[in-house]
Amino acid sequence: MDRTLVDRDRANRLFDAYGALLTARQQRMLRQYYQDDLSLGEIAGQMRVSRQAVHDGLRRALAALERYEAALRLVDRPDRPPRPAAQPAGARGGEHYYVPAPRSRLRCRVLKVTLRGRRWTFQTASGVFSHRALDAGTRLLAERMRVGRADRVLDMGCGYGVIGLVAAALAPQGEVWMTDTNQRAAALARANAARHHLPNVRVVVADAAGPIRDCSVDLVLTNPPIRAGRRVVRTFIDEAWRVLRPGGRFYLVARTAQGARTLARFIEERFGGIRQVAASGGYRVYEATRSQPSDRSSTEAAGV
Repeated sequence: MDRTLVDRDRANRLFDAYGALLTARQQRMLRQYYQDDLSLGEIAGQMRVSRQAVHDGLRRALAALERYEAALRLVDRPDRPPRPAAQPAGARGGEHYYVPAPRSRLRCRVLKVTLRGRRWTFQTASGVFSHRALDAGTRLLAERMRVGRADRVLDMGCGYGVIGLVAAALAPQGEVWMTDTNQRAAALARANAARHHLPNVRVVVADAAGPIRDCSVDLVLTNPPIRAGRRVVRTFIDEAWRVLRPGGRFYLVARTAQGARTLARFIEERFGGIRQVAASGGYRVYEATRSQPSDRSSTEAAGV
């Protein structure tokens, strides 16, 4: 079942209007598929049903939403102004979270999670990545990344701050820079850093590595905006190499079904080597090290 079968934005608007009229099971399927971005197989595994059962359940839930809309017309009201058509590359209907200023109505919530043995409380909001629940890839990276106590760290595409703030707690003598092009996400990351009393955090509204100087950080972390397109993700990889000092490490997490192995090839082309450090729940975490100067020259001579 392709998400383009039903426009993502329309499905979410219908769900906002009529979701309470659906069964709890239908609500869960729609949230996981259209909002948490899980695959049919992942939903089937969590619900302990077949992939076909999830497929059919989604179809029935969407059909029910359309019946409610045909009768009540709360979504397609004649007086509703049309939504702007322009979308960033990689958005499959609706507003993508990788935008400077989200247009979606602000809906705030609080997530409570445990990471690295510590209890965290994150303020999130609509218009940012995975605002309803902690993304499984983010959790995997936060649990498996190696962070030194005095590391200078960059979290690219930080969202509301989970990965960068966990890194800041692990590097009390270091410094963590966090960047995101989404102004709402950056504001949330700042608020969450203050909530957890992490003074070694700096949040900047910027694309990729933004103003970070060349060869200035020990560690780069990212759960990149895959749906923004491969060109954006390749920029993240190139920027990670640029800002890392020789010997510095790069971690990237991606979903296998969304091209993780292809991204691994991109990383290997840029860094000259890569290793997979974790795989769970359909996600893979990769680690690469920027070569020392003597290795870099030979790599560049080889045309990498």
